[in-house]
Amino acid sequence: MDSVEDQFHHIRTEWNVLKEKWFHGETVDPVFEGMVKDFCTFDNTMQDIYKKVELLMKGVDQLAEGLLTLSESVTSGLARIDDSLIVSDSCKLKEATNQITRADAPHSAIAKLRRDMDFNIMNPIRNHLINNRNLKAHFDKRSRRLTELNSAKKVHDDCVKKGLQALDRRFLQAKSNLESAKMSFHEVDKHVFEWLYILEEYRGDILDSTLQTLKYLQYEFFATSAHAVSSVLPSRMEFRPMVEMTPEHLEAQVEVELQEAEEGEEEVVTDFSVRLIEKLAKDNKNKPGEGLDSSKNDLPALPVDPLSLSSLLSQGFEEGPARRALRMHQNNTQEALDWLINGGSEGSEAVKTAAVEDGVRMPTTIKRIQKLKAMRRAQQESCDGRRARTATTTTKKRTDEPKKQSGHPKRHLPLRWRSRRQRSHRLTPRTC
Repeated sequence: MDSVEDQFHHIRTEWNVLKEKWFHGETVDPVFEGMVKDFCTFDNTMQDIYKKVELLMKGVDQLAEGLLTLSESVTSGLARIDDSLIVSDSCKLKEATNQITRADAPHSAIAKLRRDMDFNIMNPIRNHLINNRNLKAHFDKRSRRLTELNSAKKVHDDCVKKGLQALDRRFLQAKSNLESAKMSFHEVDKHVFEWLYILEEYRGDILDSTLQTLKYLQYEFFATSAHAVSSVLPSRMEFRPMVEMTPEHLEAQVEVELQEAEEGEEEVVTDFSVRLIEKLAKDNKNKPGEGLDSSKNDLPALPVDPLSLSSLLSQGFEEGPARRALRMHQNNTQEALDWLINGGSEGSEAVKTAAVEDGVRMPTTIKRIQKLKAMRRAQQESCDGRRARTATTTTKKRTDEPKKQSGHPKRHLPLRWRSRRQRSHRLTPRTC
């Protein structure tokens, strides 16, 4: 019997709730609705950040894949170059790329970014989204409990209006239902209220922490990547810009060589190897790509004298410049000291020696550029000289023109007067 009565009570409660919704609607609490609206805005913001962080990680993975493909392509392409410095630098580039992109390496930049992003951003936001979903379910539960409370309160008010006795079964049942609805609603409402209030208090701190953490993790990723690349950069930037070696710029070099060949009136050579050997001998090179006059003064690096080095170090100079100065000046301590005091003005040979010491590859076409600049400078000077001579000749002609005119200048009469004068001369007879 108790189970049957419970079922009837449940059915009656559901019917009262439906009638309350259909005929009277739900009670609107403006304060509660405002807090719920702020909560929904916060939840949408967290969902959007979560999705955008996922897109960021996908983009970082694509970037890492592109960097790895590029480094492998550059390394495989430059490994066949007959230049040890280029091959070495290409291998260093691949090592630096691995320090950035290898996900299986625990200390790589991308592995650290994934680990930190998941621990500091993704996992907390994921927990917030789960909690927000549960809190939304409690909103529905609270709304239902509020409707049940209003329905029970209405039934109780009807019993009071009818004047039922306090010991009447219907009055006792209505009162019991009202107390039960109050307790159920209070329990759910208290939980929802505390959560909304706490989220209202912590919402600014949560969003600020998310923002600052994202900035710091991005900075750390790019700083780690930049540090990995900077460790393989040359100690000095000696390479020429790529824009100076485009085909348009190289065409000027080809024209210079063709002009020199025309001036030298070389014989026609059909064998390409003979032409190559003659060109290498002319440039004093052992092979192409060594640079002009590269086989001259190709002496081994001189070992630094420890006593001279310690003497310069005791003067307060750093070890790198001190070693460079001693190698440049054949371990002459005084000359090296003067060179360091003067600021280290290096000549071409000094630059080459320092580059060998630091492992920096020097461009092999510097002298070709100097040759081209000298030729252009000579052409410019020649053009300026011709312009100056032309200007002098023009000025001289303008100065000499008034001297050639003798007497007064001829007076030109208007055509009408001139015709009358001519007619008068023709009509007047001449007298001897």
